[in-house]
Amino acid sequence: MSMELLAPAGSRQALTAAVQSGADAVYLGGPQFGARYSAENFTIEEMKTWVDYCHLYGVDVHVTVNTLVKEKEIESLKEYLKQLNKIGVDALIVQDMGAVEIIKKTVPDMTLHASTQMTVTSLEGVKYLEDMGFSRVVLARELSEKEIEHICKNAKAEIEVFVHGAICMCYSGQCLMSSILGGRSGNRGRCAQPCRLPYDLLENGKTVKSGYVLSPKDMALVNDLGTLKRIGVTSLKIEGRLKRAEYVSAVVGVYRNYLDKGGNVSKKDMQELLDAFSRTGFTDGYFKGNLGKNMMSHDTPSNSAENKFTDEAKKRAAEDANIRKINTGIMGTLNIDAPLELTMYDNDGHYAYAQGTLKSEKAFHKPMDEKRLRDQLLKLGSTPFECDDINITIDDGITIPIKEINSVRRECCESLINQRQMREKGRELDFEIEHSNRKNTNIILTCEVSDEEQFKAAVKNNIKRIYAPNDLVGTLKDVPDDVEIISKSADIFCEENIKTDGVLVSSPAAIYKYKDKEIYGDFRLNVFNSQTAQHYGDLKTVTLSPELNLHEIADLCENTNANLEVIGYGHIPLMLMKNCPIKAMGKCQKGKMIYKLKDRKREEFPIVCSKGCIAKILNSKPIFMADKIADLKKLKINSIRLIFTVEKFAQCDKIIDMYKRALNGEKNVQSMTENTYTRGHFYRGVL
Repeated sequence: MSMELLAPAGSRQALTAAVQSGADAVYLGGPQFGARYSAENFTIEEMKTWVDYCHLYGVDVHVTVNTLVKEKEIESLKEYLKQLNKIGVDALIVQDMGAVEIIKKTVPDMTLHASTQMTVTSLEGVKYLEDMGFSRVVLARELSEKEIEHICKNAKAEIEVFVHGAICMCYSGQCLMSSILGGRSGNRGRCAQPCRLPYDLLENGKTVKSGYVLSPKDMALVNDLGTLKRIGVTSLKIEGRLKRAEYVSAVVGVYRNYLDKGGNVSKKDMQELLDAFSRTGFTDGYFKGNLGKNMMSHDTPSNSAENKFTDEAKKRAAEDANIRKINTGIMGTLNIDAPLELTMYDNDGHYAYAQGTLKSEKAFHKPMDEKRLRDQLLKLGSTPFECDDINITIDDGITIPIKEINSVRRECCESLINQRQMREKGRELDFEIEHSNRKNTNIILTCEVSDEEQFKAAVKNNIKRIYAPNDLVGTLKDVPDDVEIISKSADIFCEENIKTDGVLVSSPAAIYKYKDKEIYGDFRLNVFNSQTAQHYGDLKTVTLSPELNLHEIADLCENTNANLEVIGYGHIPLMLMKNCPIKAMGKCQKGKMIYKLKDRKREEFPIVCSKGCIAKILNSKPIFMADKIADLKKLKINSIRLIFTVEKFAQCDKIIDMYKRALNGEKNVQSMTENTYTRGHFYRGVL
């Protein structure tokens, strides 16, 4: 089985370019719920036209429904899904597990593809999604050849990987930096691209490097197509729904060529890719394991190409392009005193039959012969068809009007087009969200700690549930019997030996792996609505997304009985990165070096390293809500978590005491110094 070449279609012209350049499938967004808000996208009416166009050429259409869905958007999503089902799209690309639940209850026969934003980095993640009904999983871009091969060999689902285009600095684009800094959520398709801005790298408070320290080069794996086929990848995905049609034409054309003929890419074709779009060259860094400065475009974060396109690429990108042909065969008979009978067929098993209305007659002058009839039937120029097999039987000495021949041929073509465009539509169901019987409860405080000092502060203040890194848990001594320690799995990764009965997880993979333990869901599960909360409702606790505001949390609470936690304090991790920006700048955090990034507004963002040399960028200011605890108490949540990362014992002790007193009803609780904290999204939410 050949690998699928999947192309972006962010506009009508780009879609034409993708199809005419040889794409096997396209992915596009509709008017709602797509992760490229600024793309041109398509109305439902336009999408119907273009779905038919793609199906004519045997090209599948995957629609992005890959944003996080707010509670108030659920009804709109249900209606949108029914519309997509009616027009015959082939698959939905989904990120939000709540959206998955809604799809299953609304259009249960729809094919599901797991978005790369689900951050699937392991076989366990694929297994979890297989159990959820996904037929395809788009892996995180950060995986190596060996990791992808292991997944392909052991997974039942189809595996899709990105092979060309932009790379997000953080894992799978799961970034909070855009929303925290500007209120535009990258998880909802409105990323402001803070990774493409300049920063100063501070070492112990002094600037040691400056530049675009978070800006990777674009990926290009065109020389690795043979390897990708060998290891079992199903689909090759090209990034670029915001790119122009000529870019799509150029990139798809080159990849199509080498998928078909194999071999290494010529200098000419590589130059065509560079000319189409490039940030100072390409990288294969994650796939080959070559991380570091060579993956980065420190000096030029934007397009450094000349946007020079070949004549061929321009032709394929034209709105009226008709270059790609569908191979067909024609069988026909023309007998005396009988009408012309014609059958057209394609390589996909479709047959179209048509019969004329006029009977042939004996010719008195120039008779119709086989060559003339054949030549007339082969006049398919304005159609998408190209005949490579024709078999005609005709009696001698007869004639029939040319107009009649054209009419029968046209009828066959139209019938074949209709057959190729036809798709069986799945079921449509109705469901209503069930309101919960949720009641206000006594809110408890929990703490997430990074070191022993912070742990001691939590114990001193009688915190009964403490989340701690797994490698710290084994070193803790004199732990009170009534304190519940929950191992924090290394962010989105799974560790081999969890040292407690309970584990705080950040990925579906970890849920799958630790199903024999007490599981607590972290905020990276992106619980944005009640249906996502219900999906994870069997977990001991579900932590809500920090991108929700108070009103959205209140709406969510009305429709779920899950045990809910919110982040009430802490420097929120904004980015999780495999390619450490400190290392890429020729530095390292080993030892006692403290690194920060300083932006144009002079805000300083701490960088901390975790297990496996995974770097995290923390928000410059902590969320602080102790003096606003009354607003949190109005919500029907179960717990408030305080996250400690860079704080010392005394700071932790003071902060916990402030929250405890506020929860106990004490008024006029001391606030932090003005301009040293943020309210996060509790009062502003995100777009």
